Amino acid sequence: MLRDLVKIGDKVELKQLDQKGNLIKSANTYVSQVVDFGEEGTICLASPIKNGLLVILNKWVSYRLYFYTEKGLYQCNGHMLNIYREKNMPMVIMKLTSDLEKVQRRKYFRLECVHDILYRRITEEELTLEQKLIYDNSVTPQEQAEIRKKLAEITGKWTNGCITDLSGGGCRFNSKEELKPGDKILLKLSFTVKNQLKKLEITSVIIASEKMYRRTGFYEHRVEFEGISPKDREDLIKYIFEQERKRRSNEKK
Repeated sequence: MLRDLVKIGDKVELKQLDQKGNLIKSANTYVSQVVDFGEEGTICLASPIKNGLLVILNKWVSYRLYFYTEKGLYQCNGHMLNIYREKNMPMVIMKLTSDLEKVQRRKYFRLECVHDILYRRITEEELTLEQKLIYDNSVTPQEQAEIRKKLAEITGKWTNGCITDLSGGGCRFNSKEELKPGDKILLKLSFTVKNQLKKLEITSVIIASEKMYRRTGFYEHRVEFEGISPKDREDLIKYIFEQERKRRSNEKK
């Protein structure tokens, strides 16, 4: 099951357990990466890094391992068996002591990035006009034409924004427009995953919006995706993990 879900290069987080197998809340979280698979339930990881420095783990200490995979976030327990060097880099051999299980510790991994987008507010006027066009049988053809013209005007006004972090469940972005919690927006997002260009329009809701004190005239917004299909979300998550792997690969160079 491990090799079906976890791939070489996947990000791993480690957090120390106490003697009873419970997480030590005050313990550091270490970031690593899957290097290889061993025999008898062992896995090889790159030596963790903390604040830019290599961390040497103690033998036989138990950890909770969180694997960030293309199919979601999984966890299991394990303990450190040994350390060896490959091309002068320390590697860690972990013995896995429990089965992988899918978790919602973070519902979605967040990618810090700079990504231009377009968005527009979904207004009450727009919703009212759409409902009138669809459900009101008394509307004449001339009135329908006028409604469609008005809707075209409303839906044709887009605003520039810039995403600063992105996940499969939402994003954080900056813009010059002030928004309010509860506002609904339609967000246009383009990205390339596995050499294929994806263009999404996602209905989203503003969770929080604040003035940016370091950028005069700009606001920072947090949004949650509402109208996103499972397939589009899956493609977005694949893109996020693809970018994270590229970033980690570049950091090694």
